[in-house]
Amino acid sequence: VIFMDPDSGYKITEYWENTRTCNAFDVNDVQKAMNLLKKFHRLNLEVDHEFDIYGQIQFYEDLWDGQPSVFKDYSETKENIFKLKNYIDSHVESKALTHIDAVPDNFLIFKKGDSEVVKLIDWEYAGMQDPHIDLAMFSIYAGYDKEQTDTLIDIYFDDKCTDQNRIKIYYINFAIFTIDCSSGW
Repeated sequence: VIFMDPDSGYKITEYWENTRTCNAFDVNDVQKAMNLLKKFHRLNLEVDHEFDIYGQIQFYEDLWDGQPSVFKDYSETKENIFKLKNYIDSHVESKALTHIDAVPDNFLIFKKGDSEVVKLIDWEYAGMQDPHIDLAMFSIYAGYDKEQTDTLIDIYFDDKCTDQNRIKIYYINFAIFTIDCSSGW
């Protein structure tokens, strides 16, 4: 962003030529994306608002305006998601400004001079949260299976992810995927 008018919301941005999105099935692209994500997370930036994963469930339920879910097993699924909450919450090492929508399509890769540049776009969901949610989001929207998710985690953590963090990321992955499918997030 070069300029943004806070009243109208109009913005002027730099145009990047020959830009492509991160290929979630190319380990080199994933490494580039995760390097940028780690660098961002390590800044430990703080803002005055939090992104509440579980609060999003209530937000979408409120949009139903009293109508029941079209999914027959919604209540049971919601109950199972909330069973994961204690484990997830008890294994948050720290919170920082987190992208929340760190999906492969939001990592843009392009050449600038002789070097390759990676940019992360689409920051409208960003807020304070456990940065590991960004790994779960990447995995979900890439359509990764367990082996691919493990590879992503290993790339991000340089093969040094604790079992607790790995399990937490699986749980976040399951919770977000289920919320997304069940509520329209």
